[in-house]
Amino acid sequence: MTEETSKQNIDLSIQMASEAYQFLKNTTIKERAAFMNAVADQIEALGDELFTIAHSETSLPLARLTGEKARTVGQWRSYAKAVASGIYTEPRIDLAQPEKQKGDLRKYNIGLGPVVVFGASNFPFAFSTAGGDTASAIGAGCPVIVKAHPAHPKTSQIMADAIVNTVKEFGWPEGIFSHITGTSYEIGTYLTQHQNIQAVAFTGSFNGGKALFDTANRRENPIPVFAEMGSINPVFALKNLIENKAEALAKEYVSSLTLGVGQFCTNPGVFIALKGTSLDRFIAAIKNEIKETIPSNMLHKGIYDNFEKHKTIALQQPDIEIMASAEAEDGKGSAVIIKTNTKNFINNPVLSEEVFGPFGIIVTCENQEEFIQIAQKLKGQLTITVAATQDDVYENAALISLLKDKCGRLLFNGMPTGVEVVYAMQHGGPFPSTTDSRFTSVGPDAVKRFVRPISFQNWPDEFLPEELKNENPLQISRMVDGEIHSGSLKL
Repeated sequence: MTEETSKQNIDLSIQMASEAYQFLKNTTIKERAAFMNAVADQIEALGDELFTIAHSETSLPLARLTGEKARTVGQWRSYAKAVASGIYTEPRIDLAQPEKQKGDLRKYNIGLGPVVVFGASNFPFAFSTAGGDTASAIGAGCPVIVKAHPAHPKTSQIMADAIVNTVKEFGWPEGIFSHITGTSYEIGTYLTQHQNIQAVAFTGSFNGGKALFDTANRRENPIPVFAEMGSINPVFALKNLIENKAEALAKEYVSSLTLGVGQFCTNPGVFIALKGTSLDRFIAAIKNEIKETIPSNMLHKGIYDNFEKHKTIALQQPDIEIMASAEAEDGKGSAVIIKTNTKNFINNPVLSEEVFGPFGIIVTCENQEEFIQIAQKLKGQLTITVAATQDDVYENAALISLLKDKCGRLLFNGMPTGVEVVYAMQHGGPFPSTTDSRFTSVGPDAVKRFVRPISFQNWPDEFLPEELKNENPLQISRMVDGEIHSGSLKL
């Protein structure tokens, strides 16, 4: 049974976070990076107990958990390196020009303030308590209050302890990090409404993310909610490619669709192709591939129940046909792929809703114009994949131009599952996949979500933040009078 944190204790955590923000605001990027690397060391040192507990709470296999732990450690270290470089402070200096009656202006980015992070269920390490949201917020200079996901409370506590231990080791204020537990929706609302909270990060369902977003915008002082709410991640299989490799593409598609029992936000839930013998070959191949998939336990009963509910709703829609299905096993996620036509897909909004799990829809098109029609109707997506040859790209330039408006990551072949934690990754997309398509929740650029600019005019050098001092004590690159400059200023 997950303990429900009282409002009194939540208020105390937020008050401590507000006080800790004043401390963090005056730390340097080098100091925060050192803290982040120390958290990485703490997590890396966690032993077999972490895996045993995480497996018992999530059913995730040891190999997956081992890889995810390494990813989590890597996130803290790569984000720390990025923070230390000064890239997210974006220092800008325009020196005084008395002859033009122009003063001295210096600008950089500081943390927004206390941030609430909602842990995700499908990544108990990398997207939960000590995940990328927490790492990027602290890197930006923001204290974090984590609302732990109730599906893995013990795992969450272990990861929280690693951060708390680092806070103690550094002698930093206790409010740098707090851990809130509970199952009620009221906790999330209460946290988001609190006047001292300055931003929210969320990964989960559309209903949950949109509710927090609406709550934040009803505040007297609205705040940003960076909600990643999933998508159907369509695959457009163009003519020449599917003719050349229908069977190989089927194997690739089913492997991605069923990876981790389909419990990835980049799961390719829709496959779009022209009717014809090539698509027939593809469908024949997926039937064989699906037969080889073994139903497995999902992350928790709530996810399994939702999968079954939304799968059943989809199967009850008119003008659909089951193309392939794994043998059902009670309590486990069994893969299903259905087929429909373009008109039905466009006109039935149920078919464009995410079914979180191993569920796919094949949409058959009569001609290339129907590709365009689907693209025009698509809601915002995290990813869109174009399965194509180079000739296909030339022949479908208008389609691909449209698809750029609909997603955060556009793939040329391959499948969208497998998100690299690098600078060039964009894990975010137009609404409703996320609430702000300008930002990513994966990769060092995730730090950008939690900073804001402040400009200093005519301040004596001794009172300026380290990032803006004449001597450039942090030795970072800065924009000085419109040019990149890495040294000190000789005034």
